Amino acid sequence: MPSFEYQAVDPHGKKTRGYIDADSERQARQNLREKSLIPVSLSATAQKSASGATRSGRVATRDIALFTQQFAALVQSAIPLEEALQVAADQTRNKVLRRVLKSVRSRILEGHTLAEGMKDHPKVFPPIYCALVSAGEHSGDLGKVLMRLADYTERTQQLRSTVMQAAIYPAVLTLVSIGVITLLMAYVVPKVVEQFDGVGQQLPLLTRIMISISDFIVNSGWLVLAVLIAASFVWKQLLKNEAFLTRIHRLMLRIPGLGSLITQLETARLLNTLSIMVNSGSPLLESLKISRETLHNRVIRQAVADATERVREGQLLSKTLADSKVFPPISVYMIANGEHSGELGQSLDHAARQQENLLTSVISVATRLIEPLLIIIFGALVLAIVLAILLPILQLNNLTQF
Repeated sequence: MPSFEYQAVDPHGKKTRGYIDADSERQARQNLREKSLIPVSLSATAQKSASGATRSGRVATRDIALFTQQFAALVQSAIPLEEALQVAADQTRNKVLRRVLKSVRSRILEGHTLAEGMKDHPKVFPPIYCALVSAGEHSGDLGKVLMRLADYTERTQQLRSTVMQAAIYPAVLTLVSIGVITLLMAYVVPKVVEQFDGVGQQLPLLTRIMISISDFIVNSGWLVLAVLIAASFVWKQLLKNEAFLTRIHRLMLRIPGLGSLITQLETARLLNTLSIMVNSGSPLLESLKISRETLHNRVIRQAVADATERVREGQLLSKTLADSKVFPPISVYMIANGEHSGELGQSLDHAARQQENLLTSVISVATRLIEPLLIIIFGALVLAIVLAILLPILQLNNLTQF
């Protein structure tokens, strides 16, 4: 049964809005009139495309994580799915997510499964989410699977927040520093240095270099900005080419420090996803296939694809991952231990948490090193500008003493 979002006026003239389920827009208007509401506007919560999948906007990961926790608690309390979705939709403040949940609820009322309803919204519910929900429905233990999924989304959000927080401060510091230095070079240096044009003495080398850079920024700064914008556009177009993107990702893995950080981040993503799927009862091959899609680096993604094919042929997962020479040995060893003990799911969980802790520690150390390094670099640049201004003044003072 479709769901409609409405705006209406009650008998006292007060405006109200909400959602109502009905077979058609005409029936929805009739149902509103039966509730003594005069409909002002009425629109379907989601429109299906030709392929059957509904079009919906993206929803922030934190909103999905919060919904999953609330929905899991409701399902664990033995509340029917359609009622749980209704409560979760009323609880969320995200309008896009609210419309999506209403649409999923309508699909359930039509007789479809929860996983089928969520698959209509791939931008909101990724393949791993739908696969886990489907596994929970088939096993009859949806509540427990949703609790694991809630833990997974929370850990994923924490991992993403850790990476973002580590990148935000250096990025902001770099942008602010570049902006300040550019302003100094474009406005302050020319105003100060022009006072020495009539002195008749040759300016210090550092001052002449700064004047040249300042003249370039003033006269050709717009050209540099245009080139940067054009280069950014071309770069985005090149990244759409899979072969070029793979070469860039392979190059990034070879950069000392950065390659190790990317490998650890992708390993944490892979182990986290594999852990939740295997522990929820999904087959290993399906788990590997879906887990591969959560990876960003094309080289590591291809290594997982090759490992998946070798596992399909009957080889051990730990052996295939070890042969790729991409993943950390300790993670591979923990997976091998789980395969030999018959507790692969538990070993994957332990390996995922160990990798997350290691990644958090590495990011923390890298952040503490990068921050003072950036301060030293930009401090040295500002010092050079100040010296370029002060040296002519000191030179002039020396001349006036004779």
